[in-house]
Amino acid sequence: MWVQPQQGQVYHLAGPGRSGTSMRPIAEYWVAHALAQQRVVHWVDGACRIDPSRLIPLLESRGADVEACLAKCYLSRGFTLHQLDRQLERLPDELKITRSPLVVVDGLLAMHEDDAISNLESRMLLRRHLRLLRGLAEQQQIAVVVITEASATSRIQQRLVQHVYRHAQNHLNGRWRGPRRRRTLQLRHPRSGLSGPWQPLHDPLQMRWKASPQQHLRPTERSSAAQALPLHHREP
Repeated sequence: MWVQPQQGQVYHLAGPGRSGTSMRPIAEYWVAHALAQQRVVHWVDGACRIDPSRLIPLLESRGADVEACLAKCYLSRGFTLHQLDRQLERLPDELKITRSPLVVVDGLLAMHEDDAISNLESRMLLRRHLRLLRGLAEQQQIAVVVITEASATSRIQQRLVQHVYRHAQNHLNGRWRGPRRRRTLQLRHPRSGLSGPWQPLHDPLQMRWKASPQQHLRPTERSSAAQALPLHHREP
């Protein structure tokens, strides 16, 4: 079982914070690694929190041309659920042009909290979005990373989280551990049982995500809670 996202799959990152904000740095590391390889990446911001400047130190640490790399990162932001719907609807046509191997949808459920959106419309749009993203992943063989909260305050929102969980092919869950000032993000991969802390500065391999026509990955050994969870592809 592979912990890192794979082409052809929808990968669900779920963790604490508004719309799973604690899991966003993981996606940013993978995006930076893909950009450093001169690959195009699409980032759809459904939570109104994208800040491309966070990618700059990650790209500099790889010795990449920051300006050239950022030019390959296609960002889109929706301020309403219907704007997000239109952005996702355009993805198939955009991907035919860019040939991007990686798409990140951050805060997929954030706009569903709008009081102007009925529960029925919210469920219908979410089903539509997940069908679209799974179709993209499977038909165009791209990796789709979706970020949401792990648990919601309302029962209706929690049902939406569970719906995403059921329709994603792979999952990575996070939770905080330790005192607030020294807390670490503990990750768990449910399908394999792998768990450990997110420590990219101590284990640079956690930052890596490599796209190829046929992915050849290294099996990850079961790790204890004291070890960093391996999230990397094997170099060819």
